[in-house]
Amino acid sequence: MRGAAVVVLAAALAAGSACGTAGPVEVRVNMPGVTALPAGSFDAVVVTEFRETSTPSGIAAGRDLCDVLAEALDRAFDGPVRRLATPRDALASGGERTIVLAGEVALTTEVRKALERKKALLDGPFRTEGRGLVEVRRWTMTLELSVLSAANGESLYRREFREEHDYIDLEKPADFAFSELSDRIRAKVLPLLLGSPTLEARTLLGR
Repeated sequence: MRGAAVVVLAAALAAGSACGTAGPVEVRVNMPGVTALPAGSFDAVVVTEFRETSTPSGIAAGRDLCDVLAEALDRAFDGPVRRLATPRDALASGGERTIVLAGEVALTTEVRKALERKKALLDGPFRTEGRGLVEVRRWTMTLELSVLSAANGESLYRREFREEHDYIDLEKPADFAFSELSDRIRAKVLPLLLGSPTLEARTLLGR
């Protein structure tokens, strides 16, 4: 990806030179995103079921989040992506250039008091008089992610992800909250592992 960006810049610079004296030329190039692991350092991914530290009854957050991440990686990653029940199963294979996603997940909820939003829009953000309190249900998902080497079990990367959302509907089903919060976590984990190219502006100075 970086090589392609250099080629584009070189071509644009050559074109500017061929035209003689010219002013600055702005070009846009795709630049590689920042990743947790060096680019090209792994060829396969194993996603294991995350250990549940706190989840509502009826929600298999560890297994379901494993499925969400594995399906997303399978679509975006060129190499093989597998699901396994435990990190031990993945490490037993000893796959070279294979990373293992493991860790802990928690899905919790609580009812909290909050200022009524509609009145906040009318009165302004710094006026609280006349604004009533309402109850909202806050759902929070926390993922303690560990990236391990399947070859030797070495920890390559660790990070905590935390997403939360308030619902006016106090009876909002747990699976609805899980779907929304797990999608947010997925959107952060994938670029971290695979990179997300960004379109950046560069100015070429003419001669």
